[in-house]
Amino acid sequence: METFDRRIFCFDLKKETAGYGDGTRAGFNDPCFFAPSFQESGLPLWNQRYIQLEKGTFKGTVSVLTFGKLTLIEETINVSVGQTTCPPDGTIAVVFPAHRSELGTINGEVRSDKAFVHVGGREITVSGEENCRAYYLLVQQTDLPEFDFRKFGAITPVDPSLHIAEMSTWLASLFAGTWQPKIRLSGRTDQVLSEILLDRVKDILTEIQQKASIAPLRGTFSYSLFLKAQRFIDDYDDAIMSVTRLTEELNIPPHILRAAFVQTTGVSPRLWLRQRALDRARRAMLDPAQACKGVSQIALECGFFHFGRFAGYYAETYGELPIVTIRNTLSIR
Repeated sequence: METFDRRIFCFDLKKETAGYGDGTRAGFNDPCFFAPSFQESGLPLWNQRYIQLEKGTFKGTVSVLTFGKLTLIEETINVSVGQTTCPPDGTIAVVFPAHRSELGTINGEVRSDKAFVHVGGREITVSGEENCRAYYLLVQQTDLPEFDFRKFGAITPVDPSLHIAEMSTWLASLFAGTWQPKIRLSGRTDQVLSEILLDRVKDILTEIQQKASIAPLRGTFSYSLFLKAQRFIDDYDDAIMSVTRLTEELNIPPHILRAAFVQTTGVSPRLWLRQRALDRARRAMLDPAQACKGVSQIALECGFFHFGRFAGYYAETYGELPIVTIRNTLSIR
């Protein structure tokens, strides 16, 4: 199945006006988010949870564009974020990481692949460095009846020989509004592009299905330990969680727990627990119904008993004092 015409994905970076080449313009949904908890809902119908892992004032964007049966998404995040992410049930997402950093992990593995196939309804854990950008090509599984997705792993790398670099560059130019086709497209542009892209997805899935050498990412031993720790944390009160309690519950030495967290998330379990608690506090302070409790009460509920230290950690991570967050939240009620 080779229906790919490379000229479709040629573009003219000197073009300043956004368009498809036939006079029509892209209709983008391009919201900007100032908190990870807000950006979680930016990808339509995805099941996600973001935790900011490093300091910096968060800024992220999600742009969504629909071509016939396909949905194209561009997501940017400017700070290091840990994610659990899952495309909608009944879909397939071809993911194109576009940032240069090779320090990110997927299910505990350091990966530098240029594209992945992520099966909808199956959750993965991702950690990324600052200034991350990714493109998603989302397809309904019902439009791909020739494939049995029960036989696919949750996430599988894509062979770079399948013109992945060209596709990623084309997606970047499309969202930048600089793409111009080098050949005449007959028919409605969105319909033609939808058919071309759907054929490309079929080529990618066929390659994965036929090549035994392209194996899904199963996750490392460290990742399985991290998941076990995360499930235990989810089942108990975050406010009284500690590294010591985790090692006792999992019956493993502290250095093994540390290695599992660092390999999966890029940070130590102590820092991850603190950032998770800070994330809980920030979510509460951004919620008008909870912000009225005040800084001290929210800090206590999230396991911080030294208010000055809590304020310092919070300001270092989010770029503002907690009282400023609360004031801003309550001022827009």
